[in-house]
Amino acid sequence: MTRAERRAHWRAITENQMSSGMSVAAYCQENRINKSHYYTWCRRLKEPQVSAGGFLELIPDRLTEAAASGVRLRLSGKLYVEVDRGFDPFTLRAVVETFGGLS
Repeated sequence: MTRAERRAHWRAITENQMSSGMSVAAYCQENRINKSHYYTWCRRLKEPQVSAGGFLELIPDRLTEAAASGVRLRLSGKLYVEVDRGFDPFTLRAVVETFGGLS
């Protein structure tokens, strides 16, 4: 099973559980699903999917004076990179390469 197929499989499971009206414990027991695997996949499906060599969608945050003067990148709500006008391109390249190593 490919990574995309696994994600689709678990997305269907989590959607079925939510629409069933059952608790996670009852749903997992009835469908013979390991509850810890279920929760692991719930967490994975909430995280943005970033692949090496791929693209990351940038969604504008609130427009403020600080944001208008440079660039602000946010990755999964935990990691921020802010670049002001006149930034050092070599430093930005090092940051981007570091992000690449995280995926």
